[in-house]
Amino acid sequence: MGCSSVNSINDEGPLRQQIISLNVNTKHHKKELIHAQYLINLITKLRNKIIYLYHKLIYITGACLFITPNITHCVKSVLYKISSELNGQLELESIDFIDDPPYFSINKKVLLSDKAKEILEELFNFIIELFSYKNMIKQIDKETPGLLYLIFENKENISDENINNINKGIELFKELRKLRESIMTRYKIEIREMFSRKIAYFREINSIGEQAYKNDIHDIYEITLLKRDSIKKDDEQNKMYKSVSDGKKNMEKILNEEKLDDILSDSINKNFMNK
Repeated sequence: MGCSSVNSINDEGPLRQQIISLNVNTKHHKKELIHAQYLINLITKLRNKIIYLYHKLIYITGACLFITPNITHCVKSVLYKISSELNGQLELESIDFIDDPPYFSINKKVLLSDKAKEILEELFNFIIELFSYKNMIKQIDKETPGLLYLIFENKENISDENINNINKGIELFKELRKLRESIMTRYKIEIREMFSRKIAYFREINSIGEQAYKNDIHDIYEITLLKRDSIKKDDEQNKMYKSVSDGKKNMEKILNEEKLDDILSDSINKNFMNK
């Protein structure tokens, strides 16, 4: 399983896909350890899938041109592209607020290119899928006390390696919850900014969109890179690569080292999803 070479792809630090294997060939607590392995598999597969989809979204939207990309960069890069196709005149009237994820829609979608629609759908699908894992994570949370009970109440009959791996699984679950909540919170804040700041928000979006339109720039990476000239030197959060190739190359390396996990491959996982 590969790992991210980016030092801070999100606020929590590097996102690395991981797997954890317990030794279930034991005389003691074999049944409990097998159940623990299923639960840890579910945690790691769900976490790995979110990481892969998030990195894929960052790449597709052009947010990979930011040195430390986040979901806000994904949203704005998509809006830069849409603005460019509306002649740099994207307005709040072009956007409808909706109560459920992804919380907004474009009512001038018919005017957009197929590529712009495809990228917009990637963003929406990611947010909808991330939101959908809420109940699954709650179910896992109900099961994790069993992992703690297994290692604390039966410590003398479980190997140190298994104890360490179970603890690692618990920590990865905490990271999984934090990652999901962080992305969803930041995304909601960005949408709230869109509808509250209105004129100022769309002025910034259209400054890039209009520039791309006037210079006949259609590629989302080239459009997003236009933002680089307006970023202040001390703005660490929004620093960008010097070229499209540098940003794409870095994220391509990460994606090539990762894989998309199937969280429904085990029957126990299917049961979790249906609860």
